[in-house]
Amino acid sequence: MAILLLLLSLLFPSVLLPALPALAQSAPVNASASAEAVKVLRELNDMTGKRIFTGQHDYLESPDEWNNRIRELTGQYAKIHGYELGPIMNQSERVASAQRQGVVNSAIAWNKSGGLVTISYHESIPGMCRCWSNVKTSMSQERFNQFVTPGTHEYDLLIAELDKTASYLKQLGDAGVPVLWRPYHEMNGDWFWWGGKTNFKALWNLMYDRFVNVHRLDNLLWVWSPNAPNGTADPFEPYYPGDDKVDVLALDIYNNDYQQGYYDKLVALAQGKPVAIGENGELPGDEVLKAQPKWVYMMSWANLLTEKNSAQSIASFFAASRSVKKEDAAVP
Repeated sequence: MAILLLLLSLLFPSVLLPALPALAQSAPVNASASAEAVKVLRELNDMTGKRIFTGQHDYLESPDEWNNRIRELTGQYAKIHGYELGPIMNQSERVASAQRQGVVNSAIAWNKSGGLVTISYHESIPGMCRCWSNVKTSMSQERFNQFVTPGTHEYDLLIAELDKTASYLKQLGDAGVPVLWRPYHEMNGDWFWWGGKTNFKALWNLMYDRFVNVHRLDNLLWVWSPNAPNGTADPFEPYYPGDDKVDVLALDIYNNDYQQGYYDKLVALAQGKPVAIGENGELPGDEVLKAQPKWVYMMSWANLLTEKNSAQSIASFFAASRSVKKEDAAVP
């Protein structure tokens, strides 16, 4: 009906027609996105306001541990399996490569079994130890600038690291696996080296250009995921890369901080794009999902699944009719 009204308005501009409803933004920002990526984004749009995809994150070192734990607790798997591609435990290059390959192998199998894949990327400061201490650290604005300025040594180190990471994502693309790609999250906080920067968009755009225009990673859907703008994080709007570089807008929410104001601001910024819970500790309860119905998926963070939620609440959440699991054949 909306399409018919739109055509009539173009053919007969003088005729008064009823206001058109907002159309879902179903096309990926990458005009060359794979058919598989297009299909996933369409599913997210179709799901919005109706049901919520369940999700569970796993660490690089054990990419199936907590997803399997969901099955043990509920009898079903989460729909979306969350992975990590950043080696951050001071691994040797050989061990890091094996672990990243393990993620790729698991993600291919997960996709083939009917699940969806999302991957986060905790990148250590390029050129330094691949350690958690080099991820979760403050960096001066001046030094950060060097990493996003072509011609500098730091820029070359960053490009080399991105190219290495791209090789694993390319394997997924070659296997037909679409990925909800969620890099550089919580950028509106100051606990990661990319956080709190006035030109964060330059880093996002650099990766986007490298992955899309150089490596042709057309299987990626780009997920931007700031932290809830609480007392430890800034308002997220200044860090938004723009509608042409983001497919899904997400929010990382811990300590049950599901404030309605956060949700409303994200929905307003999204302008029809899907919105999701990029990470959570506590599962969103019935009252939250009733007041905030557009959350299209959630993602419990690894071991926080059981540290922040009782076995009963986990089972109840997964048993709810609104919660879509991998075993659910038809959605929404």
